[in-house]
Amino acid sequence: MSQDNMSVEENTLTPRQRVEQMVHRYVARGRYRLNPDEVTVEHVLRGLTRNLINHGRWYCPCREVTGDPEKDRKNICPCPQHHADIARDGICECGIFVSEEYAAAHSQAATTRNQKEA
Repeated sequence: MSQDNMSVEENTLTPRQRVEQMVHRYVARGRYRLNPDEVTVEHVLRGLTRNLINHGRWYCPCREVTGDPEKDRKNICPCPQHHADIARDGICECGIFVSEEYAAAHSQAATTRNQKEA
C-alpha cells in the first residue's frame, strides 16, 4: 500500500480505531504482548484515545500531559520508559504491554480462576 493510500485509510478511522491499530501493530512486530487482563487493556485504550482526541497524540494515560511538546514527546505510547518497566516488572507502568513471561503466567492464572468460578 502506498503512503498516500495509508494516509487516506488512517483518516477514515475513528480515534479509537487508530489507537487500537497502533497498539496491535506494535505488539505484532515487537517483543511484548498485550496484558491478558482485558479490563486493564480497555482502560488504557480509553486513556490513549482520550489523549489522541484532546491532545492530538496517543500520550500514555499513566503520565501527565504538560502541553509542552518537548516534554510530552517522551510520553507518546509506546513510551521509551516501557522497556525498563517491562525488564524490571514484566509490565509497563500503564499496564498495556507485558513480557512474554508475564503474559503466560497471568493468562494461566486467569484460566485457572475462570475454571474455579465455572
